[in-house]
Amino acid sequence: MIRPTLLSLVLLIAAAAGAAEPASKPKIAFFPLGGNAKEELREKSGFSLRAKLDRVDSYEVIDGPKMLEISAEAKEPIGFDTSADAICELGKLVDADVLVWGDINGANEMRIKILDLRDKDPKPRELKKVIKEETDPRFISEEVLETLKGVGKFEHPSEEGVTNDATADALWKKNSNLVKNFDFTSAGSWQAIFEAQKYDVQISDTLPAVDKVNIYRLNEGGKINNVLAMNLSRYCAEGNGMACLSESIKSEPDTRYRISFRYKSDGPTLHVFVKGYTLYDNIKGELAERDVFKGPVPPSGKTGGKWVTVVHDVNPQHVEFPVQTLRVDLYAYLSPGRVMFDDVVLKAVGKQTRQTKDEAIKKPLSRPKGAK
Repeated sequence: MIRPTLLSLVLLIAAAAGAAEPASKPKIAFFPLGGNAKEELREKSGFSLRAKLDRVDSYEVIDGPKMLEISAEAKEPIGFDTSADAICELGKLVDADVLVWGDINGANEMRIKILDLRDKDPKPRELKKVIKEETDPRFISEEVLETLKGVGKFEHPSEEGVTNDATADALWKKNSNLVKNFDFTSAGSWQAIFEAQKYDVQISDTLPAVDKVNIYRLNEGGKINNVLAMNLSRYCAEGNGMACLSESIKSEPDTRYRISFRYKSDGPTLHVFVKGYTLYDNIKGELAERDVFKGPVPPSGKTGGKWVTVVHDVNPQHVEFPVQTLRVDLYAYLSPGRVMFDDVVLKAVGKQTRQTKDEAIKKPLSRPKGAK
């Protein structure tokens, strides 16, 4: 019988530990779209590609400002006809695994090439889509992204607005607000997130610095009203944006929730979410939250100096896991500037009005250990 040496045991343990580490996500580089279409359309379409894939969380999306820097290194403007060799050389600067480039011409035809360097014999794939309406970039971006490995079909199951019925209206008036510190009268209870930065928001008499969040003591007609304020640079807005998460809220099964909030924006677009989580034991054996639901409130933009109130219903659910907790995600992006939030309300308003049939949600091989 051969006895394992101490060194071989150490190597086996190290290999087992390495196997337990989660694999890093592949890096994907979206080069700015070239062409002679309007710059606004090209920028909007490029941002849509990055932002939508970033929210899916299957890839590490290299941010827009970084890709502008990389593209500036090109000998000629990048477009659909740029050679794969030239794109690969630029992609090496950010260690990209997947490269996406192309253009939009004057007829609003989007032409895209995708090169996945993980393939055995990588060759560019070509896609061509015509943008006919202002809302098309959103859906065309999804059609492009759905061709990537590991990205399922996009759906919009929560965009049903408000379902007005007597029961829901009565519960909306009767039930308690589940959001702690909904009017920002005190510090904490909200966590700001920008890139690697995560911190509890604090109260201030001044507006937040660039790419920061605070609770601002706003003077309105001689009265002080605390609001949550974000200040987005162009780098932040055109990159991954900025978010602020509420404290965890217990979620009841088969329950519909209604969210309401006021906001004022001088530039940034909002895409607020009610996010749902299931609880599981992570690799350290600690109970943690796993994101399994994103209930998006339809995006809304700048308000011309006025406060705007948004109301929307969500039905938190997942085809496999129970949604056990919720958080409100105040997310801003796309254009630089300041945005303020106030009176964030989330209430239970009766039974759910829809059941998910999202083909993009695939059942995992095994359930998380802590999921009930």
